[in-house]
Amino acid sequence: MEKPPHTSGNETSEQPTPPTNSPSNEPPADHPSAASTATAKDQPPSTTTAAQNASATSPADPHSPSKNEYMHGWRLYALTAGIWIALFLSTLETTIVSTSLLSIADALSGFEERNWVVTAYFLTYTGFLVIYAKLASIFGSKTMFLFALTMFTLFSVACGAARTMTQLIILRAFQGIGGSGIYSMVLVLAPELVPVTEYGKYIGIISSVFALASVTGPLVGGAIASTTSWRWVFLLNGPPGVLAFLIIATFLPSSKAHDGLTLPARLRAKFSPRNTSRVDFPGAVSLLGASVLLVFALESGGTRYAWASAAVIAPLCLSGVLWVVFVVWEMRLERVGGVREPVFPVGLVRGWEVASMMVTTFLIGFPFVTILFLIPQHAQAVYGLSPSRASLTVLPLLLTSPAATAASGVLTSTFNVPPSYLIIVGSVIQVVGVGLGMAIPLVGEGVSARQYGFEAVMGVGFGLTLSTVLTLGQLVVEKADAGVVMSALTQIRVLGGTVSLAVCSAVLSNYLREHLAAVITPAEFGAIAETFGEIEKLGPERVAQVRLAFAEGYRRQFQILTGFSGAALLAALFLISRHPVTVKEVARRRDGAASESAEEVLEVREGEPKAAPV
Repeated sequence: MEKPPHTSGNETSEQPTPPTNSPSNEPPADHPSAASTATAKDQPPSTTTAAQNASATSPADPHSPSKNEYMHGWRLYALTAGIWIALFLSTLETTIVSTSLLSIADALSGFEERNWVVTAYFLTYTGFLVIYAKLASIFGSKTMFLFALTMFTLFSVACGAARTMTQLIILRAFQGIGGSGIYSMVLVLAPELVPVTEYGKYIGIISSVFALASVTGPLVGGAIASTTSWRWVFLLNGPPGVLAFLIIATFLPSSKAHDGLTLPARLRAKFSPRNTSRVDFPGAVSLLGASVLLVFALESGGTRYAWASAAVIAPLCLSGVLWVVFVVWEMRLERVGGVREPVFPVGLVRGWEVASMMVTTFLIGFPFVTILFLIPQHAQAVYGLSPSRASLTVLPLLLTSPAATAASGVLTSTFNVPPSYLIIVGSVIQVVGVGLGMAIPLVGEGVSARQYGFEAVMGVGFGLTLSTVLTLGQLVVEKADAGVVMSALTQIRVLGGTVSLAVCSAVLSNYLREHLAAVITPAEFGAIAETFGEIEKLGPERVAQVRLAFAEGYRRQFQILTGFSGAALLAALFLISRHPVTVKEVARRRDGAASESAEEVLEVREGEPKAAPV
């Protein structure tokens, strides 16, 4: 059954749109190529400048494709700066708040609920990644980016003005919706801003955000907590958030089809009934509910609630039901067709490459996310470092990871190394690095140089795998699906990390309860679980016993994470192929397809009758 044609929300009845094989093949309404897609029948989404120039014989012709140029020069640099600021702010929120929780809890009298300040942001941040990517293909990436940035900035300021802990938790959830959109839109926009041959390098530059945010977050949060009001943790996002909004609004191109329209007219076109009918509301709601309930159960189990409690079992069961509903519904949409577009085309996973990348990314998320928490906690519990100093102990990993990401971009783009090869090599290095974590000394006066070396190896492994998976993801699917696939890879990585955190936390907690039962009282155990600073109050002999127990527990966590890393390597091996995909091969194929499409357009135009001169 052929799916009805759809528009970017700007066409009128006098401008018919040719039918397409899939609604998702339409580029975002905000992208410069939106107007060109309406004219080239079955034109692949990865059209190039040369091909579109060949067909743009009459600029005045409303049906002629517009020139799809990638950005370059100072405009690209300015836009990248705006994107970098926005992504930095949203990433910083995941680290800066943790070090200010005690100050926030004391000021708002909400000690028992303080962890929800972090969890609320994380729940919505995780749940909206894929949804934003799909909405961008309907309403336009620029529209969704500015909406997300507005949400994040406004609710950051609102968080700073919160009067109760309940207000702050609710506002943090809305702030997370904005932060999720910022990250998702970066993944959607990156392939549109630079050619596929430069994507790896570009994403390497963007990835430097995560290293800087991970280091500066705890430091800035600690400085704010000790010198001024906790409210500045959130209020500081206001001025740079406005600056990022202005830069992106100025330099990110809008749809050519919207040139000459006033802002109200643009909004009416984007959010017309015909356009909004394309939104898959049941799919979005089921995906969001499944993700949020799963993360909630795994975050709460063994900490706020017992694993056997209804507060954990009920969300887990309901999440499982919603995952089934989501998959069945998306499969039905693909089979039946119609105007409504699936949030995530399940058919993409039927390809062995995408399926293998999903499994690999899910398993890589286990050690990556957990180790970012494990190493600083290890430094506090075993070596007695302060939270701010402990946050610096993960610096070797955070520095080598973006360096490896940049190297991956050069290797795939300049030297045409197949991304699948780098994923496998990175997985091997990751197994080695995480496995070496089991050799971290159990006792000592501080973090050893050997541990820093182990972290550097881990960082190289993570940098080669996580970024290269995104590069490969946008090569093996149609360009219109790239944003959704990359957002899905990110979301499944975060879900994998959440599962891993739950498993490792349970292992550590059970080990400590078993081996410290005769050393400390349950009340002392609870106090240590709240803050590691309580260990120093036990006396020299018991301090040594508690620190050794923690060291042994963390070693068990590294054993589990090594197993997950090995499983990730096995999944990555399924990417081996006789003819592996390369960046330059895909670029040539898309250029060729675009040229053929342009020739078809020219042939059609040559056969059209000429208009009589006036």
